[in-house]
Amino acid sequence: MNTKRQVEPLWQDYYADRDPEVRNRLMHKYLGVVHYVVSKLFKAIPSYVERDDLVNIGVIGLGEALDRYNPYFGIKFETYAIPRVKGAIIDELRKQDWIPRSLRSKSNMIRRVVEDLEQVYRGDVPAQEVAQHLGISFDEYQHWQSQVNRTNVVSLDKPNQNYDEHNLYDVVEDENSTNALECIEDEEMKKILVKVIKKLPEKARLAITLYYFEHLTFKEIGKILNVSESRISQIHSETTERMKKMIKQELSA
Repeated sequence: MNTKRQVEPLWQDYYADRDPEVRNRLMHKYLGVVHYVVSKLFKAIPSYVERDDLVNIGVIGLGEALDRYNPYFGIKFETYAIPRVKGAIIDELRKQDWIPRSLRSKSNMIRRVVEDLEQVYRGDVPAQEVAQHLGISFDEYQHWQSQVNRTNVVSLDKPNQNYDEHNLYDVVEDENSTNALECIEDEEMKKILVKVIKKLPEKARLAITLYYFEHLTFKEIGKILNVSESRISQIHSETTERMKKMIKQELSA
């Protein structure tokens, strides 16, 4: 563990007092991390996503990383922040509409042709006719349909015959509902886990913390600890087995 003298004064000040002015200075200092992630790790983003939007989202991730970073762990902030900035951007993009313009265009073309032909056929329209009016082969039309169908959103309000005509709201588990007994048990287990983790050797403790609490991959953790991905996997296996025994002892005490 690094001593306080080995930590940059700016980080010492922010970690001790959480001064907003110092935070702004750190944000400005490490803004390059966001631009690095956007330019190096997002080369394959869809053309309809603006770079500035990614930067803005990445800045939010940078702020979260800054607030959670412990400078006394001996990890460079850049190493700690990069996967968090990347994760923030990915999470936000997943919340947005990922349908590419080309696919949206295909969907609209199919819809317009089907609507026109429905008036002619007065009902279901043969797929071959749709393909012909689109000027594409039947196989290509099926490929278009396959792409479009993968983007369809199921309405939770729509009655579902598989559930006795109840809508999906009635059968989807409410993850926000609470169970008093489960809450008490969860709190007790958290206390035990914290106690057990504190007893682990430093490298094992850091590996477990980064994997389960920071959601880093073995590869990312390996880079932080300067060991191979396979070594992190081995540390993980050995440590989880050790923790199981330690937790069992705590529960039986």
